[in-house]
Amino acid sequence: MNRCLGWTTTGLGQYHDDVINSDQISDPVFTAAFEPVKDLLEQQIQDGLHPGAQLSVAIDGELVADFAVGERVVDSGVALTNNSVMPLFSSAKPITAVALGVLADSGRLNFDDPVATHIPEFAANGKSSIQIKHLMNHTSGLADDALADGGNNRQEVISRLSGSATIEGWVSGERSAYIPTAGWHVLGEIIERASGSSYESFVQDFILNPIGMNSTFSNVDPNTAETLGERLGVMHDSRRQPMTVSAAYTPERLGRFVRPGSSFHGPAQDMVKFYSMLLNDGVALTGEQIIAEGTLTTLITRQHEGLLDETFGVVMDRGLGFFIDSQRHSPAVPYGYGTPASAVTFGHGGKESSTGFADPERGLAVSLVFNGMPGEPKHDRRLKQVLAVVYEAVDSLE
Repeated sequence: MNRCLGWTTTGLGQYHDDVINSDQISDPVFTAAFEPVKDLLEQQIQDGLHPGAQLSVAIDGELVADFAVGERVVDSGVALTNNSVMPLFSSAKPITAVALGVLADSGRLNFDDPVATHIPEFAANGKSSIQIKHLMNHTSGLADDALADGGNNRQEVISRLSGSATIEGWVSGERSAYIPTAGWHVLGEIIERASGSSYESFVQDFILNPIGMNSTFSNVDPNTAETLGERLGVMHDSRRQPMTVSAAYTPERLGRFVRPGSSFHGPAQDMVKFYSMLLNDGVALTGEQIIAEGTLTTLITRQHEGLLDETFGVVMDRGLGFFIDSQRHSPAVPYGYGTPASAVTFGHGGKESSTGFADPERGLAVSLVFNGMPGEPKHDRRLKQVLAVVYEAVDSLE
C-alpha cells in the first residue's frame, strides 16, 4: 500500500548533502553480449556525435548492463562513468506523471479534473476546460512554450502560463501537439497545491527515495553542481565540429529553478530502477507499492491513438506522461524505442540525447543517455542504431 499522505517530507537540502557525500558508487556491469553495443557507442564518438554515453539495462529487475564509454567533457581526459549524474531532460517526464498518479491514489486529484480546480487562476482566457490529462498527453493546446522558459522563478512562470491562451480553435483532447515545458510547469504546480509540499520534496519522498534512485536530482543548481564535481555529466552541442559544451544546459541556466519536465539529472541506472518498478506493477525492489496497479495501467496505456502530433508532424500515441510505441504508424516516428520493441513499449525520450523505456513483453527496462546533442535527425539515427544492437544483446542472453 502507498504510505498515508499526511505529508511528512524530508529536508531536501540535507538529503542532497547526504547523497552527494555518501559517494554512491557502483561497479559497472558488463558482459560479452554487450561488446557490440560498446563498440558502436565508441564508433559514434569517433563520428563526432558525442564525447560519451551511458547505458543501463535490466531484465525482470536484474541488471544485465550498466556501463559508460568516453569522456565527461570532450578532450578532458576525464572518463564518463556509470555513476555520472546525467542531464535527462524530457526522459524524466514520467517521474512527474507517476507523482500525479500517487496523488490520484490518495484522492487528492483526478486525471479528469479541470486544471482550474487546483489552480483557479489558470481558467483565464478560455482555459477552464483543460483537464490534467490534457496536459499529460499533450492535447491541451497551450500556445506558447516560450512562456515557460523565461522568468526569474517558478511563481513568475506559473503566473505567465495562467494568463496565457490556447491555440485558436483548439478543442482540448481532440488534437495533439507536443509541448515540452509549459504543461509540465503547470503539472508541477498542481502537485504542490494538491500535496501541500514542494514539488521537489514530494518527488523525493514518494518516488526517488523509496525506489532507491539515490543519485537522481529534480534540479541541479550551481551549488549542487559544485558539490557533485566530476560526477556531474555535461551536455555538448555536437551539431558542429569541434563540439562544445552547451551553455544553455549548464546549472547556471537550466538550474535556476526546478523544471518538472526537463531539469532532472541522474545516472541511467536510476531510470532503470524506475522502469523496473513500473514493470513490477508499481512495486519497487524494496517491496514498497509506489503507485496502484490500476492507476499505473491508466498512465502507460494509450489515452489517444492515431492522432497527428502537430509538433513532430507524425502520428504518435500517448498515455499520460508516457509515449507509447508508435512505429506501426510510421517508421519516421522520432524518439522511439527501436524496431524490435513491442507495441506496448512505453517510456519517454529526452531532447536529442536520451531515452528511457520499458518493454513489458520482454520484462526489459532500458536507459540510454548521450552527452552530445547532434540535432534531431542524427540523434534519431544514432538512437535507433544503438537500440537495435541492445535488443540483439538482450536476445543473446536468453
